[in-house]
Amino acid sequence: MSNSGPEYLIYRDLRRKILQGQIHDGERLVETALAASYQASRLHIKSALRLLEQEQLARHIPQCGFAARGLDEEAFGEIIELRIALERVVFARLAEKASQEQVAHLSKIVRRVAAFLSTDMLEDAMEEVDDFYSYAYEISGLNRITAILQTYGDYLKIIRRRSASDAARNEASLRILQALVGALEKRDAAEVLRQVERRRDESD
Repeated sequence: MSNSGPEYLIYRDLRRKILQGQIHDGERLVETALAASYQASRLHIKSALRLLEQEQLARHIPQCGFAARGLDEEAFGEIIELRIALERVVFARLAEKASQEQVAHLSKIVRRVAAFLSTDMLEDAMEEVDDFYSYAYEISGLNRITAILQTYGDYLKIIRRRSASDAARNEASLRILQALVGALEKRDAAEVLRQVERRRDESD
């Protein structure tokens, strides 16, 4: 299936709405209503709903169609563990291969995070954190791992934003980013991995 086909675009939009809570757990996803809303065929809607079902964001109820399936704490916990496992590989690669210019760019992003946090511009700070990790994934050259992390990017943004109103947690997260960049500058792979492991605390 093409990533630009109508069913994929519908799937992405419904996925976003479920993850952001605009569509609630248990809410019915009625094919005819969705077809009218998206001006799409029921075949495209059914394909989009099947994609959501594969991702466990929707469930098929015999004789009733589909219903949205929200995320519980267990699901978030699994995603956090997946992120940590994959980021260990990503940042170990960066400790070995990242150029000085690439690490300098990561450091510049972290400085912007600090500047936004110091002026209580939380949403801007979160955008910079998203940019930090997106850039780190990109320059790792680990395309398959990056694709998985990008698939779960929406989940990771939700996890980060759930704790964004906690000033102490924001400061702790900033210190982790600063220590991570410092370890990359020194090519200290062991310290890089230690800082990646500390990221679990961001979501506790």
